[in-house]
Amino acid sequence: MGEGTIYTEKVFDAVTIAASGSSTTDAIDLGAKRPGGKYSIQIVMTGSGTAKLEWLGSNDGSTFSVPVTLSEVFTGFTAGNAIYTYAPILTRYIKLKATETGTSDSVTITATLMVQ
Repeated sequence: MGEGTIYTEKVFDAVTIAASGSSTTDAIDLGAKRPGGKYSIQIVMTGSGTAKLEWLGSNDGSTFSVPVTLSEVFTGFTAGNAIYTYAPILTRYIKLKATETGTSDSVTITATLMVQ
């Protein structure tokens, strides 16, 4: 992929997350994508719960950590759809972790990641 190329991937496909539960994507290797530092996530969520989305980073592809800098892409999200931009620190691999934070109702999430 060259400079300016936009890469998209559906990272959650109608994933239901129980109250107080979470779901984490598989590792996404950014090495071949040559990101220019622009990231966004489009989210569609149904259900009565509330959710947050965090990103985890790794340079070795096996140990994923919450970054020292801000890791939340969004928090307090309720049913609907939105696009969020965020700026992660430089890592070779990322995972996205969705958590239901309302503690009493489930949510169903579909999300598409964009990297440029």
